[in-house]
Amino acid sequence: MHKIAFSGIPGSGKTSIWAEVKKLLSLKFRVEEVPDLKLNSPFDFDQKAGFVSQFYFISNQINEENIRSLAHPDFLLCDGSLLDQWLEWQRFLTEKKSIAQLAEKSALMENLFRFWMPTYTMTFRIRLDAKILEKRAPKTGLRKYPLERCPQLDELYDRIIEQNRIQASDIWNHQSVDESAQEVMKQLANLKLI
Repeated sequence: MHKIAFSGIPGSGKTSIWAEVKKLLSLKFRVEEVPDLKLNSPFDFDQKAGFVSQFYFISNQINEENIRSLAHPDFLLCDGSLLDQWLEWQRFLTEKKSIAQLAEKSALMENLFRFWMPTYTMTFRIRLDAKILEKRAPKTGLRKYPLERCPQLDELYDRIIEQNRIQASDIWNHQSVDESAQEVMKQLANLKLI
């Protein structure tokens, strides 16, 4: 089984590209999916970075991926991954003035992250320029995303990917969903996964 993750900030087009790649792969392969867990979470937008919420997301991500893998698909496509959950946890820690009381919790989160991240065959980081995101968000019905956070999140993504040697590939979503999905398919072919 090849487990492929699609990561990116809200509104980047991650879910649309994930859905299109799922359709394309399903023509030849058995595909299972793990949808974005944030859509049905008990936490609102502003509560997604604390320990309780991030432990919920990390443990549920692992559980959902395990459950979906029981069907023994050729591909398990994840709309979001531990990379996204870890990024939110790291962002939370940088905003805290004192993290001494969070040391044990942070160690638990880090152990889960380090244990689980190597299970992904490939991570596609869907990227989008903040100005394009600003134009796109109202059309898609997304809540206005705090664009001032985009450069900080991009830097944090870069640092996490580099420090942890995560096999990740950037897909810039400036074109149509079809073209972005074709770029993903091309990279999967180059990796000899299809």
